[in-house]
Amino acid sequence: MMKKLLIVLAVFTTGINNAHAQDFRAAAWGNSLNTVKTQEKSQFIAKVSNDELSYKDILGGSGCDVIYIFNDNDKLTSGLYIFTKKYSNPQLYVQDFNKFKTLLTEKYGKPVTENESWSVKASAIEKNNYGQAVADGNLSLSTVWNTERSVVKILLVMVDKHPSLQIHYTARSLDELENLEDLKAALKKL
Repeated sequence: MMKKLLIVLAVFTTGINNAHAQDFRAAAWGNSLNTVKTQEKSQFIAKVSNDELSYKDILGGSGCDVIYIFNDNDKLTSGLYIFTKKYSNPQLYVQDFNKFKTLLTEKYGKPVTENESWSVKASAIEKNNYGQAVADGNLSLSTVWNTERSVVKILLVMVDKHPSLQIHYTARSLDELENLEDLKAALKKL
């Protein structure tokens, strides 16, 4: 009986520890650039200076760029998906936004905020056609979830004259990602 209890406890503890091991894809906040590069299995695109890695992947049937962002201490602080599909019918961007919003709600529960941001020049016709309003730059949509360790946000916004669907993951607390040696050195100088 004691042996079974120890096994169950070990499995439970491993599950708790692994819960923090995947803040964005297979990576945890605070992972180094080299650790992320080793773990990521998608097609590598580029390393942008020393603070960003870029990959190509498919998420939910849609092509996307996967971006990992690191702080000055080489610690992973955020990641994002930027969907690359271009539609001639702008309503399809809204459809994709709603599809991923539903999936994120299934995973993270009820969002903490949902926002429709309309420009003052949006017409009454556009307010009945969200896709066209986004394409005209008169509407942006966003929804946010908070988890224990992350803020997750889905956005549908205008970028470079095209609608852009993005999902952002950001570490909630950056304190643990600071370089303690740098902070100790700063403390001596203060």
